[in-house]
Amino acid sequence: MIKVSSENYKKQLQDKENLFNSYFNDVVSKNIYSSSYHSFRHRCEFGLAEFKNGFNYSMIEDRKHIEINEYPICSQSIQKLMKNLLQELIKEDVLLNKLFQIEFQSSRLDEVMVSLIYHKKLDENWIKKIEALKEDLKCSVIGRSKNQKLIIGQDYVTEQYASLNKKFKLKLYEQCFSQTNPDICDQMINWIEDNEKKDTDIIELHCGIGTFTIPLSRLFNNVIATENSRPSLIALEQNIKSNNCTNIKFARLSGKETLDAYEEKREFRRLVNKQINLKEYNIKTIFVDPPREGIDQKTLNKISQFDQIIYISCGFESLKRDLNLLKKTHEIKRAAMFDQFPYTNHIESGVILERITPS
Repeated sequence: MIKVSSENYKKQLQDKENLFNSYFNDVVSKNIYSSSYHSFRHRCEFGLAEFKNGFNYSMIEDRKHIEINEYPICSQSIQKLMKNLLQELIKEDVLLNKLFQIEFQSSRLDEVMVSLIYHKKLDENWIKKIEALKEDLKCSVIGRSKNQKLIIGQDYVTEQYASLNKKFKLKLYEQCFSQTNPDICDQMINWIEDNEKKDTDIIELHCGIGTFTIPLSRLFNNVIATENSRPSLIALEQNIKSNNCTNIKFARLSGKETLDAYEEKREFRRLVNKQINLKEYNIKTIFVDPPREGIDQKTLNKISQFDQIIYISCGFESLKRDLNLLKKTHEIKRAAMFDQFPYTNHIESGVILERITPS
């Protein structure tokens, strides 16, 4: 398991920094953003298993259940809730029986929610027990089982990000992707915002709940944001409204569908219904934040049509592969490493590329 200490953190950070610099050695504008070495993770999940001394949190390591007595990388509010919640669960069979997974999410505004996931249908008795506990635990509780979701409190926490231009709040909904390390997310947002404001428009692929959409709306005339997840789009709409953003248009499209629409290869009813005509926008920049495996070559060829590319990556090897192709048409202007996932091999990166001969 993770050995959390300042010394261990500094060593793993140096290893990542060396790897990052080995590829971006020739880039003049380059930044490294370090994380706190403890209490940095605001979203985590555990199994529940019975050990020698009773039920406890668990994680899988080498295909075995490992007992978790403490987890110092997660936020202080989650650490406190873990202990209090477990004490209450083991008192009540209706809460403990057939419970197999527990997910926690917190924010720096001290909001916490916990999802209890079961192999059984949850009934009124379960609701009464949870409602009695809710105030003592000082958190929202979501109960989930097959085709069932019960919300005691609210199914989101509110996070506030320290943007360069203006602080803003997002509702981070349960079962929607959000950044696990909000302090590093602040640095990512600030790094993006520390960019020349453009008198043009931008397309954002895989926008999620709007973590980058909101700050991008302050850098460009208009943001066209697309996402294939219905729950994420519902969350995005709420976050756009709560931040009073009037220059963001969004639609449910995959990345491939968005680029097909941009190239006018297909007409999408989902764009028409949202009254989005891509021809009306002066789109020169594209923002991409792909999964760890990166971007396929066909999509890369389409992305290379844009004058500016803002690429956020959680997979360093796939990023290098993609950049080796993009560098044929674009120059890397800025690069940054964000230590989003301390004590792992994962490197989160940001790269801004400019077309060598703009169209």
